[in-house]
Amino acid sequence: MLGIVDVRRGMTVAGVTMLLMAVMVFAANDAAAAGKTVTISGKAYRFNHMDTPIPGATIKVRELPKISATTDANGDYELDVPNDSNVTPYILSGSIPPGTDPANEHYNEIDLQTFHPRGKDIVNANIQTPTDFEYGALKAILSVPASEDGRPEQCAIVTTSSARNVRGVDYQTFWDRTPHGVAGATSLSVPAIPGPTYFNEFVIPDKSKTSSSEDGGIIWEIVPAGTYRIMTSHPTTRFASFLATCEDGRIINANPPWGAYELAEGEKPLAASNVAASVRNVAAATTDSGPLKGRRHVLPNIVVGERVSVFAGVFKKGRRVGKKIVKKLNAGERVIWVKVNRKVKPGRATLKLKMTDASGVSYTTIRKVRIPAKRIG
Repeated sequence: MLGIVDVRRGMTVAGVTMLLMAVMVFAANDAAAAGKTVTISGKAYRFNHMDTPIPGATIKVRELPKISATTDANGDYELDVPNDSNVTPYILSGSIPPGTDPANEHYNEIDLQTFHPRGKDIVNANIQTPTDFEYGALKAILSVPASEDGRPEQCAIVTTSSARNVRGVDYQTFWDRTPHGVAGATSLSVPAIPGPTYFNEFVIPDKSKTSSSEDGGIIWEIVPAGTYRIMTSHPTTRFASFLATCEDGRIINANPPWGAYELAEGEKPLAASNVAASVRNVAAATTDSGPLKGRRHVLPNIVVGERVSVFAGVFKKGRRVGKKIVKKLNAGERVIWVKVNRKVKPGRATLKLKMTDASGVSYTTIRKVRIPAKRIG
């Protein structure tokens, strides 16, 4: 529990617990309590070579190091991961096995975007990875500073402004509809980072271009460590946003049909794309010392994978009896103090927690909680 931050005082949980009743009532995270999981599946293949699947590759999850899968003879994989959690799949570097062209060619470690599944399986989370030749050529064209191991000194983020007709189809149809980019799209990030560079129709990064080509490729080649909500716009087309979780040496390729995928008219982004945050548990307590002695609070403990804004409301018999707004809650595990009105009687209540990411997409979580007595004893 140490290291969880109390956003009211900037205290760790070790400090927070000194103020609380000895007995705290927690409501467990629904997904954890039920043991629910979802499946992430897709295909690993060579960058810019959709005809070259990669069998025998190892796929792992950054946040859950014990989870892994191995791609089958067709390059397909499946990962079972916890629902309502932040998950970033990635492929370990390796060599293309004999019997596959180009045999023994080394390919490189690549991350996907950070997903936050909400009860539905994630399909076609494809991973395309460059061989050493392609990897070196891209680094040279983009003048990317590299460490001794050949990895970028910082991070790189890649995505594709992909067309609607390559989402919800099988791999062969996806391949048949290549090139699958939407030309004329532009992207930005929150927080802001310089760039991006757009790929031209020959699948080459071209610093003279100011928007995407029919290839759709978009890259930020030098990115500091941090979390970035990537948003894409177009004069006539809407796109989903995605979250990139950067660390030094990491290359994130938010591949089609995920990443910056086109939305049909009136369509909402797929739930796993947005608001990388969840409620771990909820406490209700009365402070026992200091200037707030005797005041009651509802305390949601939130796991946040990106900067979000939070509206928390406590309701009793349909009437709001407490409210807290946090406009910029940074990534990490956070405790929010929602002060309850003095005159409210103890008993059952409902917490409604609305979290919104930088693109404006929101999700609301509802938890039951019991408001405690005003004072101890």
